[in-house]
Amino acid sequence: MGLLALALSGCANNWGFDSNVSPEGIKDYYKGDGVTLYSKAELDGVNYVTLGSIEGEACQIAAQDAPPKDADARADVRRRAADMGANGLLLDSCVRFNDMPGCLEQVLCSGQAIKVAD
Repeated sequence: MGLLALALSGCANNWGFDSNVSPEGIKDYYKGDGVTLYSKAELDGVNYVTLGSIEGEACQIAAQDAPPKDADARADVRRRAADMGANGLLLDSCVRFNDMPGCLEQVLCSGQAIKVAD
């Protein structure tokens, strides 16, 4: 009985969780969540202001790295739009390139950061 109590008492410890992601890094990663992707058709009759052109990228630096994903480049362009104060993004295109300086393969997305009226 004493051995069982001793074994169960080990479960009562406060276990912590350490992460290599800082709170600032988490905020930066999710900052683009407030930026909605729009098509031109969705903006017909909508009151909005264009804040400027922006680009976002995903890059495969080394051969052992995973290939870049379009979704990562779109997330990057949304974060950059959020940095400009945008709540919307009119995505023009995403293009894949090979053998770019600094990247074995790169996805580059471009668009217009917009502020849509409430």
